[in-house]
Amino acid sequence: MRTYFFGDLHGNPDALDACLRRLDEEKADEVYCLGDLAGWLPFGDTTFARLRSTGFPTVAGNHDLLIAGTITDFPDKTDRMQASAYNAGLLFKEEGAIEYIDALPLSIETEDFTVVHHSPFDLPAKGSPPTIECFRYLDEGALSRVLPLWRDYAKRLIFSGHDHIPAVYELPEGGGVIVHKPERREEMRLRLNEGSRYWIKAGSVGGPYRDKIPLANAVLFDSDEQTISMLRIPFDPKPLSEALSSHRFYSNISAIKKYIEVLKSGCEL
Repeated sequence: MRTYFFGDLHGNPDALDACLRRLDEEKADEVYCLGDLAGWLPFGDTTFARLRSTGFPTVAGNHDLLIAGTITDFPDKTDRMQASAYNAGLLFKEEGAIEYIDALPLSIETEDFTVVHHSPFDLPAKGSPPTIECFRYLDEGALSRVLPLWRDYAKRLIFSGHDHIPAVYELPEGGGVIVHKPERREEMRLRLNEGSRYWIKAGSVGGPYRDKIPLANAVLFDSDEQTISMLRIPFDPKPLSEALSSHRFYSNISAIKKYIEVLKSGCEL
């Protein structure tokens, strides 16, 4: 069984198209979206509609919930609030969009793995609503905090996005966490060890690319071969760089200015 995972589309139609073309090439048996269909970029209505039309099982991301007004952001995240407000204006005009977001689960459980936007260990208690506190980032402190829960977790594999940095976290039985990351623009294939647990962070399809590498990211899990492949998928960053640079509203958001510079670095390769 070959299962394809991708998420954090964030309004980047060109990167999403490249990701879906790679999906066709991989001939996966199952596909899951890790959330954040819209968000940072001003074309979230396009990526949202494209993803919704596929019917792929999808979990809710923090940007999806912010756009729908389900949760409120940390008060210091002004850039993200600006982008969320802009995309809310787009998606509230899309028929059924907010209802679709409201119906997205926070996690999906299969026999072999859990699918979640960020972490299964930060989800709200059953019957309680999510908050922005469910969506912090996986730094060293957060990893140490959830380590006892992870060792006893029911599923051997966790697939998530959110952090925008592709990586595989391996937890050997009785050992410390080992982090596997692809080299720059290279793809990475990892054979799973029978005695280890794995938390796979898929990276972002649409950016912002926190590893400063403007490539769409996806993951392929082959359960027969017991391998994880971290896919690095090229797309032409120039049209998006030009669109953002000339955008009257977005060109003034500091996080987007940094994102434009990363896209321009990709144009120069």
